[in-house]
Amino acid sequence: MKIIKPITITEAMLTSSDVPENDYAAYNAGTTYTEGDKCISDHKICESLPLSDIELLTLDVAPAIPWLPGWTLTGQTSQKTCVVVQHITSLTYLVKNRSGAFTLGEVIGVTGTAALLADQGAAKPTFATAPNVGHDPATDLALDTPIWWKEVSATNRWKPFDAKVGSQASQATSLTYKITPGELFDSAAFMNIDAVSIHIVSTDSVAGVVYDETLDLLNVVTDKLSGVYDWYSYFFADYFRISDIAVFDIPPYLNAVLDITIAYAGGTVLCGGIVLGLARTLGGSEYGAAIGITDYSVKSTDAYGVTSIDKRDYAKYMNVDISSKSAATANLFRLLATYRAEALVWVGEAEVLFAYGFPKSFEISIAYPDYDVVTIEIEGLT
Repeated sequence: MKIIKPITITEAMLTSSDVPENDYAAYNAGTTYTEGDKCISDHKICESLPLSDIELLTLDVAPAIPWLPGWTLTGQTSQKTCVVVQHITSLTYLVKNRSGAFTLGEVIGVTGTAALLADQGAAKPTFATAPNVGHDPATDLALDTPIWWKEVSATNRWKPFDAKVGSQASQATSLTYKITPGELFDSAAFMNIDAVSIHIVSTDSVAGVVYDETLDLLNVVTDKLSGVYDWYSYFFADYFRISDIAVFDIPPYLNAVLDITIAYAGGTVLCGGIVLGLARTLGGSEYGAAIGITDYSVKSTDAYGVTSIDKRDYAKYMNVDISSKSAATANLFRLLATYRAEALVWVGEAEVLFAYGFPKSFEISIAYPDYDVVTIEIEGLT
């Protein structure tokens, strides 16, 4: 069993790609976005949220201490209330859940705290519609509860690097990526792929081409479940291409540039994940390993007995026993404990033992004089 700890691919590392990033227009601070409008920000597709309950409160006099999100403001004369959503300037706030009209010129604020009350001029306070204009999605999405935007997905170009293998980059015939990590890597994993081949070339500025391999993804298995086993099946049978694959023999050059071409002549290439990193060998997978999926699709049956299915993503899970030399057990324990909440690529000796996820739990059995057995439960990510 091997693991790959992913390198986080940044904009600077992704030197080039032939996958265009034109899903939507880039965010424009001068554009007013209405509910459902989409834009691109920080390589993410963002959608404008409904703002029917959010208003812009404008004051004549600011409170001595700025109001904070979540505080309830009360008109001391009208007894009407609203809840602070965001502090914009000393005289402007976003608010929601207003119970009615405030009285012009009244004292408003947090009842019982003098520094949080403000006596307004004759023309204030006022409320107005709060348009989504000038609110950067990157800033808003960093809030615990975003106000203006929700993240839909990564852009088509960046889907292989968003840590969500269920979202796939797509392009007719082929897609290419040139990546310059700027740190050591000796392995590459490709997940949720629909293609015929992957061409990988690693080039060092001094040594030149140090790795050049083409991976064949056509899974020709001569049995009656899948693949080709006679002339009829050659022409008519369904067959499955390899969807998850990893290589562990890339020479680790610090300044290597990796060129990746994923090809499907006459079809549409799909790619759910590309991971680069340094591999670690945990030990040998023992017989009895189990792998499966958790399906998040929803099945529902109405009053007339008609069943409908809302097909959604799924996540793999894997339970595996690994034999480890006794001398390495303590280090293995520390390694797995360190990676307890980190997504890793897990690859066993059998082709099917392939998952992207984190160790949900593990247990080490001091079973034999020379080696121990490590039982790992791996929870995959969608």
